[in-house]
Amino acid sequence: MDTLRFYLLLQLCVLAVSQKTVLDSPRNLYFYRQVRNWLIQNVGMRNEERSFSTRNLKTVQKEVSKDTPFPCNVTGGRSPKIPESVHRLRPGDIDVIAAMGDSLTAGSGLYATNFLEVIVENRGATAFIGGQGTWRTHLTLPNILKEFNPKLVGYAYGDSLTSQPASQLDVAETGAMSRDMPFMAKYLVRRIKNDSRIDVKKHWKLISLWIGHNDFCTDICTLSAPWSILDKHRLDLINTLKILRDNLPRTFVILHVTPHLKELVAARQGRNFLKCYLTTTFSCPCLFALQFRDQRQKYYEILQRWQEIEEEVVDYPEFHRNDFTVVVSLVLKHVKIPLTEDGYTDLSYFSADCFHMSQKTNAQCKYNIT
Repeated sequence: MDTLRFYLLLQLCVLAVSQKTVLDSPRNLYFYRQVRNWLIQNVGMRNEERSFSTRNLKTVQKEVSKDTPFPCNVTGGRSPKIPESVHRLRPGDIDVIAAMGDSLTAGSGLYATNFLEVIVENRGATAFIGGQGTWRTHLTLPNILKEFNPKLVGYAYGDSLTSQPASQLDVAETGAMSRDMPFMAKYLVRRIKNDSRIDVKKHWKLISLWIGHNDFCTDICTLSAPWSILDKHRLDLINTLKILRDNLPRTFVILHVTPHLKELVAARQGRNFLKCYLTTTFSCPCLFALQFRDQRQKYYEILQRWQEIEEEVVDYPEFHRNDFTVVVSLVLKHVKIPLTEDGYTDLSYFSADCFHMSQKTNAQCKYNIT
């Protein structure tokens, strides 16, 4: 255990300065994956047990009583005949659900009560792809769609890494950036085509895409020309959407605009300041580390343009036809973090590291989007 703690401390020091070191060698990366696997087996797979602890911290959603009916009328939620056009889709027509992104879509630390548990990926409870439990305990997009189509497939159903069965079609990877999206799209296409439950030509598919946090948290401050990431992001998005369009007919893509991380920086002030200072500097050094403070305003301006580019790409005519379309979700664009009665940031909306989202936030996120 002492060796494990020492290794994680070294990782903390390395990531905090956002530079590549000897710890990024294949051997050390292999060891890191083994540590993550160990955590999944020994800390993960116990969501129900941990939910009692997190419930006391008010970081999980309030369970909806069985006496409360589902708020939507599911009658007629699925078309009598499979629609030919994406523009005639009903909620129950979605047969397959998938997601791409980074640690937020992977569900890192949704149930974490300490910093070590943040490494655990609680994919089954994430807003866009988690299918654990029901909407009463986990208000997620899949759990809502399951009310219209109980045969929905693809959602993650528990703690897991991408390589493990429980992740299903959640191919999000911790640390992923915009440049990883084309590869991730190819990987998702391959996984969908190899799934015996899915008829690629017949089934309608819903894919969520949410990326950008790591580009601004760990990458932008290492670049000699930070503004250059904008053109690269545009090309990454175009290539990613082309891969999905050309390989997955009958697909509906939702691109979730990256939140403006200025709100996250402002949220660090308040209670538990020292704890949040250390953990956020570890998770997002480009915006929180002292050596990059004088660059922060420039990064904010770049991020605003990043958001605009995502909206522009979605409007490209080439991504709109009868069997494929992409829409942009702006709900998270100007997200505000709630305050408590004393005026400080409500930390119950965050995981134990004051950076990743708690399960309650995922549920609230899905509530606002739907």
